[in-house]
Amino acid sequence: MASFIAGIAVVATLFLGRDTHFERLKGVIGDMVPDGDAQAIEGATAVVFLGSLAMLALVVAMEAVLLAITFKRRIWARWALAPLVLLHAVVIVITADFVVAPGPDGFLTISLSAAQYILAAAGLILLFLPSTTAWLLSERRA
Repeated sequence: MASFIAGIAVVATLFLGRDTHFERLKGVIGDMVPDGDAQAIEGATAVVFLGSLAMLALVVAMEAVLLAITFKRRIWARWALAPLVLLHAVVIVITADFVVAPGPDGFLTISLSAAQYILAAAGLILLFLPSTTAWLLSERRA
C-alpha cells in the first residue's frame, strides 16, 4: 500500500510542477532540434511529459489491480506481478531521464520514486514466501 501512495505522490508532484518541467523540457528538445518550429517543440514537450506521467500511472494502476487479484487468492497474479515490477524499474528510469529536474530540484521526486520501487520489489518478494504461498493455497484446500 505504501508503494501505491508513493507512486501517487510522484505523479502528483510531477504534475503540480509541470510548468517548470515543461520549460526545462522545451529547452532540451529545442537544443536537440535547433531548427524546430515553436509549436512542434511545444507539442513534443507535452507528449514526452504527459507520456512519461501516463506510463508511471499505468504501471502503478496495473500493480494495484494485480495485487487486489492476489488478495482474492489467485496465485497466478503474483507471477504476473514479477515482470510488471521489472517494467516498473524501466518506467522509473525513463521518467527520471525525461521528466525529473536534475540536481536538488528533483531530489523529492527521485526519493519518492526510489521508495516506491523498493517497496514494490519488497512486496513482490513477500508474495513468494512459503507462508504467503500457503495462505494463497489455503482457500483451495478448504
